[in-house]
Amino acid sequence: MMNSTAAVAFLALFTCAATAQTVPPSDFTTPEGAAFIHQQLGDQLLAFKQEGAQDLIYFTTLLSWRCGVQELYYGFNDDLAVTRFPMEPCYRDLRQPNTNKEIGTIYPFFISVPTGSVAKVSLRVIYEDGSTAKFLSERAKNLVY
Repeated sequence: MMNSTAAVAFLALFTCAATAQTVPPSDFTTPEGAAFIHQQLGDQLLAFKQEGAQDLIYFTTLLSWRCGVQELYYGFNDDLAVTRFPMEPCYRDLRQPNTNKEIGTIYPFFISVPTGSVAKVSLRVIYEDGSTAKFLSERAKNLVY
C-alpha cells in the first residue's frame, strides 16, 4: 500500500503529463510558444489573394508569430521547402516583440506568383532550439478576397 505522499506524487506525475500538451505556454516568444501557435493554426499559416494576373501569398500570420523561429523555408506545389524566406528579427526588448519595423523594405510579408500557378505551399520552420516543423497551406482553402 502507498502512503499519501507517494500517492500524491504518483497522481501529480500523470496529471502533469496529461495536461502538458493542452496547456498553452506562458511565453510565445520561445520556440515552444511559437510552435504551439503554429500547430494551432496549421494549414492556415498562409493566405492567398488573387490580384489580376498574380496571386499574392501572404506570410503575415506566420511572421506575426516569428519569435522563437530561427529560419523559415517554403516550396511550391510538390517542391521541397528549400527556399529561404527572410524574416525580421524578434525584438525581445520591446513590449510587443513581434512588431514589424521593416515590413515591406528588406523583409517582405508576401510573395507574388502567376495566378493559379501555386496550388499549395509547403513550409519548413526551424525553431531556435533546433526543432523543426512542417506545414502545408493550400490555395483553395486559404484564398481570401
